Amino acid sequence: APSDPTEGLKTASVSAQLSNQPGRAIVSARGNHFVIDSVPPLEGPNEERNPLDLLLGSLATCGTFIFEKSAEEMDFPVTVITTAVEGDFDPRGVASQDAGINPRLQAFRVNVEVDGVNRGQAEQMKKEFQQRCPVYTTLERAAPIDITLTTNK
Repeated sequence: APSDPTEGLKTASVSAQLSNQPGRAIVSARGNHFVIDSVPPLEGPNEERNPLDLLLGSLATCGTFIFEKSAEEMDFPVTVITTAVEGDFDPRGVASQDAGINPRLQAFRVNVEVDGVNRGQAEQMKKEFQQRCPVYTTLERAAPIDITLTTNK
């Protein structure tokens, strides 16, 4: 049974259930369902998104949405926001029972391309992202996150 939510906080909830194919799960979130595959080191089919794709994608989309909202709030004329995220890990740790191989993500790189604003405006939006994105503020405690900004002005 799920634990009680912490008083005053909202709770996000997702569930995963194995499907009828080994290495494949159906994830449910707020009435939406999607397929997630296990990676080759765990003998998964690796045809659909995998858990690492979701984690990196969560950081990328949260960043994109925070940049979008902060641009709107600051009345910046943003025309395009593209966020790409990379994470470094040792894949041997996923398949191995060797406790000496740590599969933890050890570094993240976030590249945000923002068109329609100057460098200073992009830096202001970056600061909002670093303060407001729950994915970023959680992951920054686990590993360094390098953020690169690109603007067209």
